[in-house]
Amino acid sequence: MATTIEDIMYDEMINELHYEAVMKNAALDQCIYIFVEGESEEATFQILLEDQLCGLDFEKNGVVVANYNGIGNLGHAVRLLRKTLSHDRPIVVTYDDDLEGKRKLKYLNDPLITPFKMPQTPVVEFRDGSWGGSFEEVFSPDCFLKSCFEGAVLPETFTGSLSGFTSSFDTTKPWTPQLAKYASVNGCHPASINKVLLAENMAHNCDPVPDSFIKLAETVLNLRKQNPVKHPADIDLPI
Repeated sequence: MATTIEDIMYDEMINELHYEAVMKNAALDQCIYIFVEGESEEATFQILLEDQLCGLDFEKNGVVVANYNGIGNLGHAVRLLRKTLSHDRPIVVTYDDDLEGKRKLKYLNDPLITPFKMPQTPVVEFRDGSWGGSFEEVFSPDCFLKSCFEGAVLPETFTGSLSGFTSSFDTTKPWTPQLAKYASVNGCHPASINKVLLAENMAHNCDPVPDSFIKLAETVLNLRKQNPVKHPADIDLPI
């Protein structure tokens, strides 16, 4: 039976679909990790980075968010990384630009690791006089304040109000400790604050996406350009 134009077109379509599937798997095998500090970041980074202002397609670019469970574990996470296959690819390690985060920078002295502080621009002043911030300070003060009082961020025992907290809120001092202090004198223990829900609220309420996330997306996209996804058959033979 003679080969028809339809047969050729069908074969080409199958080949294209196969290539797309192979490259999709290759992107994950050659993924770029974004290390994040905790559950709040793990729950929100992809949502924010895939916003149209950031334009980072996780699937297409092979990007994976990994939670290193607190800045205290960063050194252990990096040591583990050095013992895995992941170490042959670039890693972006995000960290809070607070006092503890600044101290842990020594663990990020590695050619394959790109440190990325959050926020990129200092927002609050710490007790030692230095300036920086944390995940919450990536967002605008209005976004943070509004998000604190949406849903079940604060437990039912809380007796304060948005207006009460706003009246005492100082944008130049660390924000989360201020929320914890206000909650503690208004009927609830600071540990009962749902920080993950607060983060999700901020991710949905922010408009536009904070500049730190736009810069993070640019960093990851540049790393992908420098380290493009290779077809599994694209190898150098030892000849």
